[in-house]
Amino acid sequence: MRLKRSLMNLAKPALLFFSLALFLISLPACQNPLEPTYKEKDIPSIVKKICKEEYGLDVTTIRAHTTLWIYTPVTKLLHEEYGIKEDKIFSEEMLDKLRNILTTVGRVLLSSDNAPEFFAIVASDINIGLDYIIIGNVLDLKKAYAGFIPEMEVNRRYVIKLAEDPKAKGDVTGSHFQAYDVRLADFLAEQMAQRIGSRFQEEGQKKFFKVEKSEGRFSDGTFILEYSIEQIAKPPKEIDIKKEILDIITYCIKTYEFRDFSQIEIADLITQDRVILNKASIWAKTIK
Repeated sequence: MRLKRSLMNLAKPALLFFSLALFLISLPACQNPLEPTYKEKDIPSIVKKICKEEYGLDVTTIRAHTTLWIYTPVTKLLHEEYGIKEDKIFSEEMLDKLRNILTTVGRVLLSSDNAPEFFAIVASDINIGLDYIIIGNVLDLKKAYAGFIPEMEVNRRYVIKLAEDPKAKGDVTGSHFQAYDVRLADFLAEQMAQRIGSRFQEEGQKKFFKVEKSEGRFSDGTFILEYSIEQIAKPPKEIDIKKEILDIITYCIKTYEFRDFSQIEIADLITQDRVILNKASIWAKTIK
């Protein structure tokens, strides 16, 4: 089955964030830090055990150095009314599994003596070959449980990917994907790009802007952000696209207190304008 182009538009950040909000776990208020219950070496097996015993889910867990990976197969990732009703994107099977896995991950990682830096959940449609991946920062998760980060901000901090992969067909154990160490620099580059795309696809903005591309990567000490965002109508209040993008980049770098980079390269693919800013100028910038 060849997926239609409109499906791959799900990879646009605003839709992904909206979809994630539908199954984001309810974060319980924690007045006191949780005492460590699980040892680091037991984290993968504990997550697997809880998913099975409490939710009847058979998941595959893999621990890379910085990242805990959890794989779950689904028989139907997309809702049967996807493409018919705008608010129908993912199937209930998909949403239920992700709710339960996210809940389990939160319970275990917050109660572990030495949690990994990141966790990643891979949900694959084993009938049509489609991977949906959520990558989260464990420190963000801890802050959310402690009430320091609002729910929608937690949502924005996930890195989300959607991709066709024929090898996912029939794969109930996750053998088609390769677990890897997520690096903070790569995580930030992708989060920046998603935030940029999402900013101009918000409900109040999407009728004024068309987002064709928003991608980010980190290479040789440089954050590289490329975007294709076209203003298609005049908004009530003038919006400076370049300033909005720079504010997002600055916010991410300062929020994560990331200093291990040399410069930022921002490329407008429509005008071919390219701006290069060094680390000092980013850290000196004030977000208004």
